Amino acid sequence: MADDSKPDDESSSLQNRLSRIFGHGQENLTNRVKEWDARKTLDAVLDAPKSIQREWQKHGATGILTKFPIFMVLICLLASTFFAYHSGFVDGTSIKPGDDPSLNVNGDLDVYLPEGSPVLESIQEVEKNWSTNVMIIYIDSPEKPIDDRRILQEMSYVENKLNPRLSDPTDDVIYALSLSTVIKEVNSSAARVEDAFIDQLVAEVCPPNEPDCAAKDAGDALKDALGVFDPVLGAYRIPSQTTIDTIVNEMYEDDGTPSPGLDKMARDTDGDGFLDKAVIIIAVDETKTAKEVIEKTQQILDNISKESRPCEYDQNGDPIGNDLCNWEDLGISMTLTGPVPITNAVTEFSFKLFWQIFPLAIVLVALGLFVFHSDVLQTGSWRPLQGFKVVVIAGLPTLCSVFWTLGIMGYTGYEVTMTVIIVGPILLALGVSYGLHITNRYAEETGTKDEKIRQSLASTGRAVFLSAVTTVIGFISLTFTPMKPIETVGIALSGGIVIVYLLTMAMVPNLTLLLDLRKPKHPPLPVFEKVVQVPIKWSKGVIAVFMVLIFVSGFWGQENVEENIDLLGMAPEDEASVVTMKQYSRDFNAGQVGMVLIHGDISGNAPITEAEPVEKLLGLSALEDNLNTIEQTNAVSIVFLMKSVGFGGNISGTPLWNITDNPLVPDDLKDALEPYLNRQYSEDVTFWEVLTAPRANGTENENAERFLLNVFYSSLTDETRGLFISDDYSRNLIYVDMPFVPVAETSDAVNQVNEYASRDYEGNIHAGDLTGVAATAIAVNELIVGSQWSSLGFAVALTLMTLAIVFKDIRFSLWTTAPVIATVALQWLVMWQMDVSLSLVTVMIGSILVGVGVDFSIHIANRIRELGGGIEAIRTSTVSTGMSLFEAATVTTLGMVTAYQIPIPEIKPFITVIIILLWIAAASALILLPAIFVLLEELGIGSTGGASSMARKLGLGSVGSRGDIDTMDATLIPDRGDAW
Repeated sequence: MADDSKPDDESSSLQNRLSRIFGHGQENLTNRVKEWDARKTLDAVLDAPKSIQREWQKHGATGILTKFPIFMVLICLLASTFFAYHSGFVDGTSIKPGDDPSLNVNGDLDVYLPEGSPVLESIQEVEKNWSTNVMIIYIDSPEKPIDDRRILQEMSYVENKLNPRLSDPTDDVIYALSLSTVIKEVNSSAARVEDAFIDQLVAEVCPPNEPDCAAKDAGDALKDALGVFDPVLGAYRIPSQTTIDTIVNEMYEDDGTPSPGLDKMARDTDGDGFLDKAVIIIAVDETKTAKEVIEKTQQILDNISKESRPCEYDQNGDPIGNDLCNWEDLGISMTLTGPVPITNAVTEFSFKLFWQIFPLAIVLVALGLFVFHSDVLQTGSWRPLQGFKVVVIAGLPTLCSVFWTLGIMGYTGYEVTMTVIIVGPILLALGVSYGLHITNRYAEETGTKDEKIRQSLASTGRAVFLSAVTTVIGFISLTFTPMKPIETVGIALSGGIVIVYLLTMAMVPNLTLLLDLRKPKHPPLPVFEKVVQVPIKWSKGVIAVFMVLIFVSGFWGQENVEENIDLLGMAPEDEASVVTMKQYSRDFNAGQVGMVLIHGDISGNAPITEAEPVEKLLGLSALEDNLNTIEQTNAVSIVFLMKSVGFGGNISGTPLWNITDNPLVPDDLKDALEPYLNRQYSEDVTFWEVLTAPRANGTENENAERFLLNVFYSSLTDETRGLFISDDYSRNLIYVDMPFVPVAETSDAVNQVNEYASRDYEGNIHAGDLTGVAATAIAVNELIVGSQWSSLGFAVALTLMTLAIVFKDIRFSLWTTAPVIATVALQWLVMWQMDVSLSLVTVMIGSILVGVGVDFSIHIANRIRELGGGIEAIRTSTVSTGMSLFEAATVTTLGMVTAYQIPIPEIKPFITVIIILLWIAAASALILLPAIFVLLEELGIGSTGGASSMARKLGLGSVGSRGDIDTMDATLIPDRGDAW
């Protein structure tokens, strides 16, 4: 019974204790309310400005910052909550539902080009007449050939759903190009050519603006009479398998190889002789958002894929049998990809993915801080409360800074690019060290809490400020590049460091006071004592080793680092659209969509002052043929359609010639058309053969050619004609496709395209340079090489100037910056050995390293300067700061290593090189910097003030012996351990 009653007794005792606690609290609160004096409160509020002024005069800014600790911390946290809401951290949650991202991310291709770029201007010139918003539906049919009638019917069904109103601009689709559309266009061409032919005859006979023309009435009557035969001639639909085979066979060359036009639309990827892959290329309305168009298109594809339709149709389009099939039964799949979906993937998903992994970065950084500051490494004992306090003091302001930085960009709507995704891990990793330096120095000081915080801010605060300034300089140099993606990173990082510094100075002292951080001092680990002996004893050898490595890096490393701009590598690699685009690139030798803009009217109404339109088309055909000789390049123009569209429905032009046997048709026009139409052809005649055959034997007639051209253009659907030709016929496009290959291969192909385009061709056509994805990649590749050196040079120069102003010594600033310069110089060696190419992301490494690496050197150099200089000061400063450097490098690595989880290929090699160089920067500060200072002491130059400098000033000579230094400076150096 006693045992059974024991839990009840304990529960009762706990309740009594809680009751007493709450009762005591209530009593205190009641007494405080009763004792509250409104007059005194008002006097205190009115006296606040004077109180702050007195605090400023007495203790400076530190006194103001730490006057109201709780209030200051709460204000910062409330502001952080506001900015976290706009940073994207809560996007898609119950707090902020919806799909609209907080950050205004621009994933467009042309964002990589600066204003005034020739390639950008070419793109804008093309966009005056054509949409560059392109989607690609990638079709895989391993079981049935793509040119199987049933597969083509599914393609046509999708096209009809996406583009329900043919030649009507009110739907979302401007044009669609596929094997299905070409077959439908060719199949219906005979009837439309017939109607267009009659319309052009009427136009030749009837005066303009003459409604009561007899020829017009006769033409309408003739069209109605011949319209009875339209179903026989063919309609705009998928025809019989026999007709399909005939049309597709015309798309092969005489030697059996597929024509460039067929290669653009369908491929035999497994070499079995059957087409098994195809694409539907769709240009969409630019007034609609990518998100709207993609969601609608994807919904249509999803619905059709599950829709059960008859497995077979007869020649009239009626179902055969009762069996129903969906795409799975037919063995086909259709996946959406192309520039628009990939741009949307970059815009929509990059930061969602980032915020999914960012908590891991927070956990790793917090874990690193906890391990370093719970005394496990120093004593083997465990002080969890101390470790937790340091995590809060150093980590919380940095976390708030990340929210502030991204939140400000989200709240203001500042346009950023995908590269800003690396800002979070970098700020989180770097910002922690600022708080650590202050808390470590706080633990070293003696006196009251207020005295210790003032002393630590007075000493370390200067170094932290200097670190922040030089880091901002390194990052701000990125804004001098002409490319928006790099510029936005520079703005975000430099602004973020400013915020980190401000929040560190506002929150760290107050959190330190509130949490009452008490850290015991520990002697430096023996390993750092031994490491520092290396530059002390062998300073010349250390410097020589670094010089050799720098020489190897500059001479061989830089030469072997390739510049390779992979624009596809900037998109999330796990997205279906990106995966499919890579497959499309491999299978079709395409993906890098390009255009060559051709100036010259190619209509039948072209000015007579220009070359004949057929001559221009012959020149266009010659240019297209030349472009198709370039390896892994596919070029298609309006000539491809002219060579595919039938003209007359059989091996003769006579059916159309018979229409001219009419008294209303002028004799001169009839005579002009006779060489073109009243003749036999050796095979199924295409429009191109009809148009150009008389020129082969010198019997061409320019009026007849113009007439036939107008017939051809009138016979095309608006979408198909607009795909290649502008509305006024004065400009037309050659579409040039290239696969995503290394930039060197792309550069060769682009140069060959531009060389062919610059040649003279029949008809005096004017062809511009290639524009589009490949041209953009080459332009960006050229920009990054130059911008790398300009931004890096600016960062180093301004860092030297800043340190010189702060230290009031240009030489000392040079020595302090030397390890950073050495680290930057070694990036080529690291990139070479790691097989990392120079890309849109890795180009920023040098400037970022200046910002990151200079911190390590500054804290050692500042400590040496505080201690007065001399070899013993160098040794003491390096040993005492060594553990802090190791901790900072470790925590920074933990913060950045989480970026490996970002599924963007270009990010991973960037993080790898940054982490390696980060440790090289720490090693340079710990080994190379002391070696430089020791060598200066040995040469009698001296790095700063101190015993050696003082001895020289007093005329006592230089102090060169290390044994003498140990004796002379022993009393000059305060014995102060580092409280890491």
